[in-house]
Amino acid sequence: MGDSSSTSELRPKTWGGFWDIFGEVLVDFLEIQEGDRVFDIGTGGGSVLYPLLRGVRDSGQVIGVETCDHCAKATTAEIKRCKIKNAEVHFMDAREADFGGNSFDCVTAGFIGWDDYFDFDTLEYKKPDELMRSICRLLKPGGKFGMSTWLLQEDLDWMYRFLTSHSIECKRNYHIENEEGWRMILSEAGFRDIRVLTKSATYTYDTIDFWWKEMMDYDWLDDGENRDVITDSIKRDAFTSIQSNLTKEGGVPFKRDAIFVTAIRKDQTSSL
Repeated sequence: MGDSSSTSELRPKTWGGFWDIFGEVLVDFLEIQEGDRVFDIGTGGGSVLYPLLRGVRDSGQVIGVETCDHCAKATTAEIKRCKIKNAEVHFMDAREADFGGNSFDCVTAGFIGWDDYFDFDTLEYKKPDELMRSICRLLKPGGKFGMSTWLLQEDLDWMYRFLTSHSIECKRNYHIENEEGWRMILSEAGFRDIRVLTKSATYTYDTIDFWWKEMMDYDWLDDGENRDVITDSIKRDAFTSIQSNLTKEGGVPFKRDAIFVTAIRKDQTSSL
């Protein structure tokens, strides 16, 4: 992490691309302080965790949790490779986290989605928000919460429209959330000084083959059996259809829009 959070000058490997762009945006918007202790939900490849470390510096600490075992192990391996001493990642559901109540200055949640708990179309809860309850338990009064979520993913929208045009019933693979819903969630959970930011980033897949491989890493069908339905013939049609999107160098660019929200926990108990 260079001169930021570790004695090592090795640069940790992340998922790169828009993940790193939006991870930096979230951390900058959160305005964490040197020495802060931060809890990072859904750490993934570390695109939020590593910028957090630069902010808290050597005197702070970042603890990440991840429900994907592979991601937790890969990011832990990078932390060890880079000899970072003040970060750790646990294979754990944040709702079950037991690091002591009121023990974190900040909690972050990058692109984990709240659609299990809240309907952003009707602005109603689907069920009790156990995750926000856990966040409030872990966060100190006066502590900050920062999250990011999707407004648009052009590449996934393109593929969704393409597959449905071929009579394939498939998933959109991301959920759109909104400012109104998040203001409601945070207000009811007992937060104040809610701030909202939106950002766009264009990500270009280097080649059409790389774009296709990335798209096929998503489970478009509920049973996950993409290859049984998305045939070579459909792939050829996709390659033909995407030609108008290509750059002169043969890359495939798509825009992604994200919303970022920060808030400060009040002293009183939330209503969740």
